[in-house]
Amino acid sequence: MKQQTRVVAAWRRFEEWLSKHAPLSYSLLREPATLEQIERTEQAIGVVIPLELRALYLIHDGVQGADLEEFGEQPFPPGSENDPWHQKANAVDFMPNGQAWLPLDHVITAHGGPLSALAGQETVPYVPVTASAKYTMMEGTYLDPATGLLGTWADAQEPVLLGAGLADWLEDGAASLTEGHPNHIFGMSPYMSPTGDGLTWFDTDPMYEQDGWRPVAR
Repeated sequence: MKQQTRVVAAWRRFEEWLSKHAPLSYSLLREPATLEQIERTEQAIGVVIPLELRALYLIHDGVQGADLEEFGEQPFPPGSENDPWHQKANAVDFMPNGQAWLPLDHVITAHGGPLSALAGQETVPYVPVTASAKYTMMEGTYLDPATGLLGTWADAQEPVLLGAGLADWLEDGAASLTEGHPNHIFGMSPYMSPTGDGLTWFDTDPMYEQDGWRPVAR
């Protein structure tokens, strides 16, 4: 099966779960990207976006809130978990590594800024895919077109390739949600937000339950 076919099928399973169980996370998905937007992004970063990732962007151009400033100014002092800003902030990092799916505009920003800086190069032959909205793009994942593998980048660390591609990652995440167990690639468990309408992923630890997060059960 072609990689893009696997990616689309896995994403459809993941998105269906979101629509039923995490409606706020689901509502943050953006409209599809256009071919023109994809081509402009390729020109800006100097990297051809692999077909499997292109297929994903033709479904959605990432999420709203990959930069939390898109939700407006953060309330201070913090309100309750029912505060709309905090509800969205708790719902945006829902990809199967606890990060936000980057819109193409953010792909350009992450590639030209954090990822290139951490790799110690002016340009890198990778395409950023996700970044942590809560940690202002100081950690994320990327796709290496040369190998088809995902990798991770983080502040003060060298980028590291994982032994999995985009289809593997999404299939792993969809299975984790529907079967109620930690994913295999990142070893992270899915959790519902304190208000019950958003999804994120944490290392398995009871302390999150003390803060109102609830593990996804089968």
